[in-house]
Amino acid sequence: MNRAMSSLLVILAAFVATPCMGFAPMHNAGRMIASVPPTLNNQVVLGASPLDAMDFVTNSGAVDVDAIVASSSVLLSETEAWVQPLSMVLGPFLNFFSFAMLCRIVLSWYPTANVNEVPFNIIVWPTEPLLRLLKGSVPPAFGVDITPVVWLGLFSFMSEILLGQQGLLTMKMKYGI
Repeated sequence: MNRAMSSLLVILAAFVATPCMGFAPMHNAGRMIASVPPTLNNQVVLGASPLDAMDFVTNSGAVDVDAIVASSSVLLSETEAWVQPLSMVLGPFLNFFSFAMLCRIVLSWYPTANVNEVPFNIIVWPTEPLLRLLKGSVPPAFGVDITPVVWLGLFSFMSEILLGQQGLLTMKMKYGI
């Protein structure tokens, strides 16, 4: 592998392996303390910023990308066995039902549409039991049934709280919290 390709790999590894510090307070001018991986014969690898990675590539001939990635604190930690499968099932479920409720909102604008026909029944049949749960509890606003809006808000909220960038399951997978 030539020197330019190894430089790009180290820079890419530094970008991928370090968290975004755009809005976070910076400690030590944004650089982490140097770590000495045992595989590099006591050469110092700074895995905190792309500038440090570039300095390392330009000042030494040996590049061990695995050592840089292994020294990062962003690596996924070991979590319980249920967290990742739950997030893999919950993500598509919440996204589908959010989209379905949005389609129900748009479909409510066309009261003459036959909901038992093929394009509409794909959206109506899974969402109708959920809408029936709240129809008696949520009063219509200005003569319009707003239960799909309530469900859309609940699904979006649950998706963000559980699976968003700082969601509970996401933090559990990343940091083992």
